[in-house]
Amino acid sequence: MHNGKSIAVATRRRGNDFRHIEIFDLESKTFQPITNSINPNFHHYNPFVSPDSRYVGFHRFRGESTQSESTYPHLDRVLSPVQDLQLLRLNGAFPTFSPEGDFIAFNHALESNGGVKIIRSNGSKRWTLLKGRTCFHNSWSPTEKHVIYTSIGPIFESVSKTVQIGRIEFDPVHLTDDNEEIPFTLTILTRDETGNNAFPSCSPDGKSIVFRSGRSGYKNLYIVDAVNGEFNGSIRWLTEGDWIDTMPCWSPKGDVIAFSSNRNNPKNGEGFGIYVVGPDGNGLRRIEVAKGVEAERERLNHVCFSGDGEWLLFTANLGGVTAEPVSLPNQFQPYGDLYVVRLDGSGLRRLTCNSYENGTPTWHDRDLVVCSVDGDKVKGEFQEPLWITCENLDH
Repeated sequence: MHNGKSIAVATRRRGNDFRHIEIFDLESKTFQPITNSINPNFHHYNPFVSPDSRYVGFHRFRGESTQSESTYPHLDRVLSPVQDLQLLRLNGAFPTFSPEGDFIAFNHALESNGGVKIIRSNGSKRWTLLKGRTCFHNSWSPTEKHVIYTSIGPIFESVSKTVQIGRIEFDPVHLTDDNEEIPFTLTILTRDETGNNAFPSCSPDGKSIVFRSGRSGYKNLYIVDAVNGEFNGSIRWLTEGDWIDTMPCWSPKGDVIAFSSNRNNPKNGEGFGIYVVGPDGNGLRRIEVAKGVEAERERLNHVCFSGDGEWLLFTANLGGVTAEPVSLPNQFQPYGDLYVVRLDGSGLRRLTCNSYENGTPTWHDRDLVVCSVDGDKVKGEFQEPLWITCENLDH
């Protein structure tokens, strides 16, 4: 409040499934409930106080929509700050375009065995490809419309946890309106005993895959044959060191591979910069995005290339914070906004500005006409942030 004696806060009491607004008295150290008696079975967020301190406002989460929007579209247009650059928000993660750009493969859910799904690039139809498996980060072969690579296994795990690179083959003739599930053949390209293998990216000629692996005890980059994987012995160490090299992306020109790494300060598990290296391991260099002290704090992830190979698109923590992340649904990187920069580090431009994670982007160099008819029913469900769900916290 403006008298400096009390604070409006959003709390979730132990044993209660909903967040409510309360007033905390700084002198008596007591809480006064505000919304629990009015709407006990709705979430309430982000309290704010009128200038005269007579009113408290807040956001209320009503759950499943009844009168307004009831569908979450597969693809949704987002206002772009750059002329001639279209931004689309996907209901899912880790999208990758087919060679002609007419389809998008992605992961609809990362924590519920969501597998791999495909939609038309206008958002009008969705199919299930691989289901019943936890998958993340996909790469559609640029030369084969019937081949998609993905990571199969749990996300955010240690170097020794088994995660495999899978090659999914299917017949695009099955991508019709009367089908819901697409038959496929799955080939595993990495050995079980090699630990955590993830983030595949296909070379422009479709012959090789670069990926991140923890087989050495550290997460570094490797290159294997795109058809047979490492089972014919053709695996090559691309980067080596006691740091994390991850999330590689092969340039459409084929000359460099971009990736995220904390090699500048391996003891800092939160700071990641963007690096590029040639497929032969030569020419390693850092793309200097932030400068000075800010460069030590930057977290730049999920880098990908523009169609001409001249620009990099990535998720970054370079923007400011406008509201505490604890007041938002759970996400890995709150305020992870999208940015673009040239390969020489110039021309940095921010594309999104909000408190949510805008992550795992991909870049397509053709115009798309989006149909927002098809989508999922709005369920009014979300995950609470980890700060609230910890057992040793009361609110």
